[in-house]
Amino acid sequence: MPRSPHLLCLGAALLLAGATGCDSGASPTLPDAGTPPPDRSYPPIVDRTSCSGLTVGPGDHALTLEHQGYTRTYKLHVPPGYDATRPTPTVVAFHGFGSNAAEQEGLSQMSRVADEEGFLAVYPDGLNYPETTGKPNPELEDTRSWNAGGCCGPAQLSNVDDVDFVEVLFAELDKRVCVDTRRTYATGLSNGAFFSYRLACERAERFAAIGPVAGMENVPTCAPSRPVPVMHFHGTADSTISYEGGTVPLGRPYPSAPETVERWAERNGCTGSLQETYRRGDSTCLTHTGCGAPATLCTIQGGGHTWPGGLMPSEYGYTTQDLDATREMWRFFEAHPRP
Repeated sequence: MPRSPHLLCLGAALLLAGATGCDSGASPTLPDAGTPPPDRSYPPIVDRTSCSGLTVGPGDHALTLEHQGYTRTYKLHVPPGYDATRPTPTVVAFHGFGSNAAEQEGLSQMSRVADEEGFLAVYPDGLNYPETTGKPNPELEDTRSWNAGGCCGPAQLSNVDDVDFVEVLFAELDKRVCVDTRRTYATGLSNGAFFSYRLACERAERFAAIGPVAGMENVPTCAPSRPVPVMHFHGTADSTISYEGGTVPLGRPYPSAPETVERWAERNGCTGSLQETYRRGDSTCLTHTGCGAPATLCTIQGGGHTWPGGLMPSEYGYTTQDLDATREMWRFFEAHPRP
C-alpha cells in the first residue's frame, strides 16, 4: 500500500547527509532529478501489426530484467484468450511509495478487468532505499519508489533513471508478449501517479494515455511531444497528497488536482466547455473538451488517499464504491489509442 509521508521523510532524511527529518528545519539541496540525461534518445516506436515467435501465454508471470547494474522485478498478467500473434493493449500500473507490484495488482483489481477486457497488465517494482544507496538498512526495506522528477523518496533523491527502466521493460516485454504499440497506457497510485505524469511528459510517443490516481504532476519541466489524454482521480480528503496542492517531503511543490488537469487541457489544446461526464453518489468527473486528447478530473467528495472502487485499508481514508477507477480508466484508455 502507499506508505505515509513520515516514512517518505525518513527515507529521504537518511539518504541526504545532514538531513535529520522533515520537521527538523533542514533544507537540503535537491538534485535536478527532473531533467533527462543529455544523451537520452530512443528509436521511433513502430506501429505493430503482428507478432511471431513469442511463447508466454495466459496467466501470471514473475519476471526480472537487468538495468544499469540493478536486477529489476515486475509482474506480467496475460488474460485468457490472449493471441500471441495479435498486438494486445497493455496497461502498466505503478505502485505507490513503499508499496510493490503485488499490492498494486491487489488494490486496483486491474488483472480482473484485464481478463474481462482482454488487455495485458504489467506491474513493475521500484527500487528500495538499500538498492539505490548500497547501504543496508532493515528499517528501510519497504521504501520502493519511483523517480517522478519532483517526487518521491530514495529513487528521486538518488536520481534513479526510471524513465529509461520503463524503456528497457518494454524491450523485455517485446520478447515475451505482443504489445500493441498504439494502445499502451500508464497508471499508478500516489508516487506511481506522479511517475505516470512524468512518463506522459517525457515519453508521449510510448504512452497513448494515462490514468493517475491520487498523485499530481510536479516535474520541473513538461514538454510532451504530442497531446496525451489524461484521466485523473482524486479524493477531496486525501491527507497524503492534498487535493488542494502542497509539497512532497524533501521534494518539490505540486499543484492542486484541478490545476494539474487544467495544465494538460491547455497543453492538449482543449478549447471547448467543461462537461460533466460521470456522476454517481460522491463521485463526479469533469472533462475539458474541444480537443482530440481530453483531460478529465474525477473528484471523490470525502475520498482519502485511496484507489476508487479498489481494496484499501481504512487508515488511508474513505474508499468510494460509487466509482470504479480501474474500469472507468480502461473505458477512457480504450477510446484513446495513440494516433
